[in-house]
Amino acid sequence: MENKDIVLGDISFPPRKVWIKTYGCQMNYHDSERIYGQLSKLNFTKTEEQDDADLLIFNTCSVRDLANQKFYSHLGETKKLKKENKEKKIAVCGCMAQTEGKEMIKKYKQLDFAFGTDVIDSVGEFVYRSYSGEDKFSVNTWDKTSDYSIETQITHGTPQAFVNIIKGCDKFCSYCIVPFTRGREKSRKIKEIVDDVRKLVDYQGIQEITLLGQNVNSFGKENSENLAQLISALDDISGLELIRYTTSHPYDVSDELIAIHGSAKKLSNHLHLPVQSGSNTVLQRMLRQYTVEHYLGLLEKLRKSNPNIVISSDIIAGFPNETEAEHRETLELLEKAQFDFIYSYAFSVRRGTKAARMDDILTKDIRGRRLREIQAHQVSIQEKLRKQMEGKVFRVLVEGSNAMKGVTKWKGRTNCWRIVHFESPENLMWHWLDVKVVEATAFSCQGEIIADYGKNPPSLYQ
Repeated sequence: MENKDIVLGDISFPPRKVWIKTYGCQMNYHDSERIYGQLSKLNFTKTEEQDDADLLIFNTCSVRDLANQKFYSHLGETKKLKKENKEKKIAVCGCMAQTEGKEMIKKYKQLDFAFGTDVIDSVGEFVYRSYSGEDKFSVNTWDKTSDYSIETQITHGTPQAFVNIIKGCDKFCSYCIVPFTRGREKSRKIKEIVDDVRKLVDYQGIQEITLLGQNVNSFGKENSENLAQLISALDDISGLELIRYTTSHPYDVSDELIAIHGSAKKLSNHLHLPVQSGSNTVLQRMLRQYTVEHYLGLLEKLRKSNPNIVISSDIIAGFPNETEAEHRETLELLEKAQFDFIYSYAFSVRRGTKAARMDDILTKDIRGRRLREIQAHQVSIQEKLRKQMEGKVFRVLVEGSNAMKGVTKWKGRTNCWRIVHFESPENLMWHWLDVKVVEATAFSCQGEIIADYGKNPPSLYQ
């Protein structure tokens, strides 16, 4: 079918292409999907090539310093593209645009507009303004309404979907910029989410969902609802095979939520529960609102409720003024917690946070050394845990492949979030398989196919 111009007001939108670069968490990837959905209404289609794009959008993250550095490096490279083609539009959105959008618009001549996290769904308006001739603007206003209602938009054509259930965070951890980039907590209603997911399953073939929020465990408080109730309702949707959620705060892990990890049929056997430090004194300076003892008690309850659960976590190395003894307590926590894997980072200052105003005696070298020690200790734990997978059969959803020396190597992710690699000459993309693990190391698992259920298996839970 021939592509035709779309006319809005006095502006004609011919077929154009948009390139989006996403940094950071799953929430940002979810937002990028929403942006694609909105721009498709203005005659935009996706492209993977910057040179081929009429519109470039950088969806940014403020949480990690590495993501910031990558963004600024990539943004600098677009100066040449703009010089070669002045009609090419370049925009920045997401967390950095929320806090620094106005400054970026002034500093980088190639930027046309910036917009923050709470106005993602207005991207069509911003594109319209830019193409109608408005020069260099930034929008970072907050949604002042108390209600939060959206419909999930997906454009990727896979059986997996991110479903946002809550936005914002009320915790104000001393190191974290999220409350300033995402605002205060607002939850969708359970009925809306269930209807949303049911449509995704019935009309778009979605089989696996990940419930998203900066703190999903706080879901529903203002509506007298909670995450356990939502999972229970989603568990009954026919055709939905797997439910995941992220990210959690230990303070809000309730006994009801722990119980649902043992009773829900479709809830993943993996929980990501960031602890950040193994020292109570560091946790106090972080304003994390729990103790190491409380955290370990949660793990004990979760493993009692679901003996198959796999726990992962986040660790920050070298929080301001962390002593050697406090660092050693984190290593001791790793031993006690027996995490399946961790995401670990050296502390980096986020402007505007309480931690940024702390006097700090630690050097970059000390932080780097402590991070390496944490990672090395975790690898030794991880290697032992993964070795226990050998000989066991796991159900996986195939989500990628690569060819090496004429052999196609597929990979699938288990219910408990581990990736298994296996060989097959057949096209197995998005098939559900049973795979036996034949070899496991700290970082990879090799398997052999036991059963292939295809893309549309009968319910795995009957």
